[in-house]
Amino acid sequence: MLSLDYLVDWIMAETICAKFISKKVRKIRWKPRDNFGNPNPDYFLTGSWDDQENLISLWHCPSNENCEPTLVSSIPVASDVNDLHFYDKSTFAAAMGNGSVKMIRIQGQSMQEIAEFQNIHHYRGSKAPCTSVVSQSTEIASVGEDGKLNLMKVNNNKPYRTIEADSCCINAAIFSSQHEILTANSRGMMKMWDLRSASNKAVQTASLAEDSEVGAFSVDRHPFQGHIIAVGSYDGMLTIFDMRKYQVPVTVLAGPDSCLTEVRFHPDKADHLFSSSESGAVWHWSTNQTKAITTNFSPNVWLSGDLATQQLDIKEVLPTLPLAINSLDVSGERLICGGDNEAFYYVPYLVF
Repeated sequence: MLSLDYLVDWIMAETICAKFISKKVRKIRWKPRDNFGNPNPDYFLTGSWDDQENLISLWHCPSNENCEPTLVSSIPVASDVNDLHFYDKSTFAAAMGNGSVKMIRIQGQSMQEIAEFQNIHHYRGSKAPCTSVVSQSTEIASVGEDGKLNLMKVNNNKPYRTIEADSCCINAAIFSSQHEILTANSRGMMKMWDLRSASNKAVQTASLAEDSEVGAFSVDRHPFQGHIIAVGSYDGMLTIFDMRKYQVPVTVLAGPDSCLTEVRFHPDKADHLFSSSESGAVWHWSTNQTKAITTNFSPNVWLSGDLATQQLDIKEVLPTLPLAINSLDVSGERLICGGDNEAFYYVPYLVF
């Protein structure tokens, strides 16, 4: 149980709004800002899972920090919402548990499905969940439990290319550059795919651990230095790869003693990284520039190797919850997260 003194300090440090929505949250994402003059986003999406009828919902955040987000609209979907990714400012892709990818457009106060890539992830005779969807320019890519990597264009209803990328579940994917996709699987293998190549073989591979199979669950790329990749694993470790030295991790840090369900660099403050976990913890990892200077190491703490912990400040964004936090997102001064306790949490003003 949390001590009263700790709880008071936490409330004073950061204001938290908790909202019960009667749906387990699998994925949560900020909508890209329409007004670049405002550093904070105004809208976000939630996607639910593990229910007879799941929802993709659009929420609005008021400018007043004391006001909770309000529901704008929702659309029902027939399966779990495993991932959400914005294709542009008003259109997003949803990775579905029935093996499909939906393209949905936000129009004013409503949402409308504009396309669907049906059953693009499947086993022989049955559907396989689509686990992640990402986009870069006009390119859309999805991965799934069937080990496939699908490449699509928004105006087509079928993938134009399918790569048999793995023999096990691919949990996450990310564009590391305009033409390269990184995938991470349940055996702890990361693979790099060059979309310009006619070959269906990975151009690079790496493993989280040499002597064991620790599954990789979440990935994110540094917003300014695309060669820096963060990986969250089933055992709660945060691993940083330098794509220029791809085979060996450059930094390995111990997180909560459970799966890191999401890792996210801050899009504007890349020396800040946030993680959520199956244990219900949400952590804020930030560089301590004073320590970095006094120890004469690189100011980029993510590439500082085993001594990176001497240059990091790690704190809880909110007290550890009894059920999993499945997803988080951060933009400007605002953070959102949600999980299996059928609620989301909104931090209107992060303390950096």
